[in-house]
Amino acid sequence: MAAEWQTLPGADVILRASGGKEFHAHKVILSLASPVFRDMFSVPQPPSADSSQLPIVDVNDPPEAFEMFLRTIYPTRNPLITDVETLVTILRLADKYDARDTIDIHRDYLPPTPNNSPPIELYAILCACGRDKEAGAAARRVPLASLDSLDSNPLLQLMTATQYQRLASLMAARDKRMRAIVKSHQQRIQLDRQGACPSDAAHQLYSSTITASLQAAFEANPCVQVTEALGIVSNAPLTFSPCRDKCRYSLQGLRYYAEGLLKELVGMAEALPWEVK
Repeated sequence: MAAEWQTLPGADVILRASGGKEFHAHKVILSLASPVFRDMFSVPQPPSADSSQLPIVDVNDPPEAFEMFLRTIYPTRNPLITDVETLVTILRLADKYDARDTIDIHRDYLPPTPNNSPPIELYAILCACGRDKEAGAAARRVPLASLDSLDSNPLLQLMTATQYQRLASLMAARDKRMRAIVKSHQQRIQLDRQGACPSDAAHQLYSSTITASLQAAFEANPCVQVTEALGIVSNAPLTFSPCRDKCRYSLQGLRYYAEGLLKELVGMAEALPWEVK
């Protein structure tokens, strides 16, 4: 436990955490940050047998977590937040003491490399820090499967019910439109191929195997790069003799259509509305 909390100049109250750990603090700072503390201090404390002893208020919070919480309130060194669990701990105490406004002062609660963080994690952290506009951008990158993993994940505690519902609604709309786009694309292929080429195997490959591969890639990463479509098509099982070069369903033609489908999917995801509330 940092010794500085035992010797803060001008302290006029002792907050005693679980295990008996004590934090010398200032009523005025705590009262400004938290109406819960303000109400605590408004209750007369029993006189101490030692007149030089500061009044003691038991908070019964884990000492390590409580120290991190105090650092968000005090104009001192911010706590080092390197993982989601630490942020959840601080926010739990901020909710307990009705001090969420203090989090708005310290908004740099992001992983060192946010672009490399799982999109669902980044979304939750941005929501917790009140950065709704940026949270909307992160939401567009969240794979559908991420929602299924939240039930026992501390990330869920970073979101309000409204924030979770907005994310779920966005992803449901994206999934519905994705399926409509893929189905429409397959229907166009079926119509276009009629009488165009005798090699039905190539056409079937595109309308089934390749479109399924592209859909899976998009579901796993809604921001998948269009250039990846070439690799997906190239790795698709070729169980037919490719069409002649001038046929739109030659291997080169399949790559062209694959790029078109993926561009349409990614463009749809980026265009979905996100209202900042």
